[in-house]
Amino acid sequence: MKKIFVDTGITQNRFLVFEDEELIDIYIEDISYKKLEGNIYKARVENINAYLNIAFLNIGEIKNAFIDLKEAPNLKIGDEIIVQIKRDSEGKKAHKASSRILFPGKKLHLLVGIKDIKSPNKEIYKKIKSMFENNIKENYGVLVEAEEFNTEELINEYHSLIEKWENIKDKANYIKAPCLLMKSKDYISKLIDDHINGKESIELYFSKEKDKSLFQKYIDVKNFNVSIDIINTIDNCILDTMKRKHFLIGEANIVMDEVEAFTIIDVNSGNIDYHNAEIKSLMEFNKLAAQRIFRLLKLRNTGGIIFIDFVDVENKQKQELLNFIMELSKNDNNISRIYGWTKLGVLELARARKGKKLKELIYYDYYKDILNPSYVLKLIENKCLYNKEKFFKKEFVVSIPQTTFELSEKIGFKDKLKKEWDIELKFLIEPNVINYEFKN
Repeated sequence: MKKIFVDTGITQNRFLVFEDEELIDIYIEDISYKKLEGNIYKARVENINAYLNIAFLNIGEIKNAFIDLKEAPNLKIGDEIIVQIKRDSEGKKAHKASSRILFPGKKLHLLVGIKDIKSPNKEIYKKIKSMFENNIKENYGVLVEAEEFNTEELINEYHSLIEKWENIKDKANYIKAPCLLMKSKDYISKLIDDHINGKESIELYFSKEKDKSLFQKYIDVKNFNVSIDIINTIDNCILDTMKRKHFLIGEANIVMDEVEAFTIIDVNSGNIDYHNAEIKSLMEFNKLAAQRIFRLLKLRNTGGIIFIDFVDVENKQKQELLNFIMELSKNDNNISRIYGWTKLGVLELARARKGKKLKELIYYDYYKDILNPSYVLKLIENKCLYNKEKFFKKEFVVSIPQTTFELSEKIGFKDKLKKEWDIELKFLIEPNVINYEFKN
């Protein structure tokens, strides 16, 4: 049984997915952050950096994108090219673009420009290889991640995606760069594709009655509940996921440190008794830790190089643990490569960066416990709504730092709160307040 908790807001929309009471997915849409990943553009080459071997592209957005010249070696300034954004900008960095287009569908994705058949799952690959060997077209490959499909359905979608892509390509011939050719799926569409379409036993929980309408555009909303109390469940789950230390059994724990270049995860056994009912050996403990780690990597959307220091893994046990981890990684399509053990006995792997990390959407400074201004405003909105519904209170005074006030003014936060919920809010700017403080 899957449960999906939905809480929308002025600055952030949050969607949490539970399966058998366990949190398995977190989606946060930050209204102040414009997601470009997956978008397809007709871009114009603005500049070429021969030293870095990259070209900077004008895609019609605030920031330029860049493309590796290994993909398009003959590009010149002024040239026009169709690209897809593979990674959103980080800080002052530009968006990363590619001429290798992944055109998304429901059961498969079209690989534009290459005649290839791919799947992250070996068993699925065997099925689709025999299915597509005599149906694949030149310059149009396929990537299949869905586990449930039938031959006719997949072949029909393949040809339908080719037709859609060729229509976009023809349209691009008559449009001057820079321009957006296709926008990637919004969060609700992605959530529905990932967890709802074609699946039974889904329960929806909304913090507000009006949130139902967001889903009614896509599905028939039947099993649902509405309660303002779910905002507390959502907040608690998000903050629990972002904790630095996560306890496993007794004092045994894992510690996660995300820095700019990589993530380090330390597994600590504490004084665990390996003969208790849950854990009978060190190997079982390391496997339990690996399961929790991979779940947290997905929930936190951690990307880049990752090092995991397990507890006292002997040489003869390394392969067994590595095999177990390879199986775990099949449940996470973002795991791009498992490198194995370093000379110091630490496991090294890489996870693809897709979208912003959960850490970036929640924190401005993780180690100082300073929250992202967008998240602060979401918490303030939720507390106001909670107090209005539970205690019929409609006027609030809140102290906030300057950065949060600036975002509030930029998006008209107080006016929207007044118009949508008839709530009067007054902000006091106080430099000593780290996140926010309600004064009444």
